[in-house]
Amino acid sequence: MIVNVAPLLKQPIGASVDYMVAEAPIDPRGENAGLLESGALDIDAVLRAIHTNPGAYFEGEANARIEQECSRCLRRIATPVTASFAEQYYATTEVSTGLGMAGAPVDSKTIGSDFRVDLVPLLREELILATPQAPLCRPDCRGLCPSCGEDLNERPHEHEDDIDERWARLQALQDFHPERQ
Repeated sequence: MIVNVAPLLKQPIGASVDYMVAEAPIDPRGENAGLLESGALDIDAVLRAIHTNPGAYFEGEANARIEQECSRCLRRIATPVTASFAEQYYATTEVSTGLGMAGAPVDSKTIGSDFRVDLVPLLREELILATPQAPLCRPDCRGLCPSCGEDLNERPHEHEDDIDERWARLQALQDFHPERQ
């Protein structure tokens, strides 16, 4: 989503403009295609841009579904994610005169001389940060069998206790004194 903040920066400090983004599914060739890098399948976001002394302050909330793998059974799932964000963008050019401005901190987000701000990197970053690290397809997911690798949700089963060859000699000691179990 690319927004032109020039009209906002021509208004008095404190003025605000609201933006909405709703795309389901996200078009891989559209202006929000960068959100696909976060795994987003769709997005619904509300943003507010506020004219501040150094530039424009963006705040809002984004709801998305992120494509992930269940951390137990490895099925593809769509995880709902909500991200709240706030970010200051610093103007580098005076909107009324076109003269350069100084004072943007190092590593800050800036508004270029065209006064267009691409909000996709901000949304992508915030969605990645809000995405669960170990998602589950359902709370009671049983995962994969450690012996054969089958999905225990589809085919619950158990294997006989396999004795690791490295511990086989210890098993022989247990058999030597069965009363010490």
